[in-house]
Amino acid sequence: MNQILITGEEINKETKKEKKVVEINKIVIFFAVCITILGICIIFAGIYSKIKTNQTVEANTKPVVQIEKNDSNNTVDIKINHIRGIKEIKYKWNNEEETIINGNNQKDIFEQIELKGGKNTLTVTVVDENNQTVSYQKEYTVGNIPQIKLEAVSNGIKVMINCEDTIQNIKYSWDNENEQKIDINDTVYEGIISAPKGQHTLYIVATTTEGIEATKSQLVVGDTEPTLNIKADIINGKLSFVVDAEDDEQITKVEIILNEGETQVIDVNDKTYHKEIEMTDGILNKLMVTVYNVNGLKSTLGASFNNE
Repeated sequence: MNQILITGEEINKETKKEKKVVEINKIVIFFAVCITILGICIIFAGIYSKIKTNQTVEANTKPVVQIEKNDSNNTVDIKINHIRGIKEIKYKWNNEEETIINGNNQKDIFEQIELKGGKNTLTVTVVDENNQTVSYQKEYTVGNIPQIKLEAVSNGIKVMINCEDTIQNIKYSWDNENEQKIDINDTVYEGIISAPKGQHTLYIVATTTEGIEATKSQLVVGDTEPTLNIKADIINGKLSFVVDAEDDEQITKVEIILNEGETQVIDVNDKTYHKEIEMTDGILNKLMVTVYNVNGLKSTLGASFNNE
């Protein structure tokens, strides 16, 4: 029988060979780990770089503003879109005083600005929450547009219109029903339109002889102004002003000025108000009282009494 004898020298060779293989494997694993770590670092560096780039781009991004003339209602329509909140919008015609609108940090905003007759330059400035600012300027040339002002009065609304061109007529309706027409043929108009009882919306259109229209609408509450009475009377042996006010819905506040002093403001929130105001001896006492109701209507009355 043949026998294979393994000498010590051959064993040492095999052992060295195995050690070399192990060492090579360790080197390969080490380089593999290094390459993996390097790859992860490169990936994270790329992600970080992209984030920083996006942050830089975002920080420098300005609001997108669209300004368009709306011929149907004689306005300039402003549409604003931004990735951040809008802090405020400022606009002015020519060199007039700026009007500031609070953006309330909204990202999408729509505003309408009434056009001015003639040739005028509109400047619009938008400021975002990071105080990033963008301004736009545009010139508009239009015909003379009637200017409409509405003011609440007792049981109606006062209409005031003026224009450089002749105002041909005005048309109005309550809640877009039963349109009424008033012929004017003048450059100014002032009148009172009676309001139905309760809350309604008044729509009004003024048209010039050149065919240019101006429109306006306003929510109106058909209501009467508060009643107010002031008299002089002896109260606890002292000459006094006696103030009485009443409203069919609610009195919200009363303003009192005695002898041209500071205005005293009293919150009421009741249907009636009563106050006794002692006069000063030896002078002509003057009193001015204004009463406001819940619908914004007011009554003002003055009185004087010589307490010598």
